[in-house]
Amino acid sequence: MENKTQKCIVEYQVATYSGKEIVYCDANDDNDDIVSKCKRQLVNSSGGMSLPYGYQSFNITEREDYFGD
Repeated sequence: MENKTQKCIVEYQVATYSGKEIVYCDANDDNDDIVSKCKRQLVNSSGGMSLPYGYQSFNITEREDYFGD
């Protein structure tokens, strides 16, 4: 059986920064895995800098099967 890829929209707030991030995951990934991937993507997109200290909130607002572009 083939693993299905899903596309998730994660709304986040980290200190004074907020936005939405698209995260691709396996259909079997739980919410903690998706939030971890989101954090990793945010760190990578900021040039490897760590996330700022302070309040952090991550909310998965959409999760759907992804079949490619």
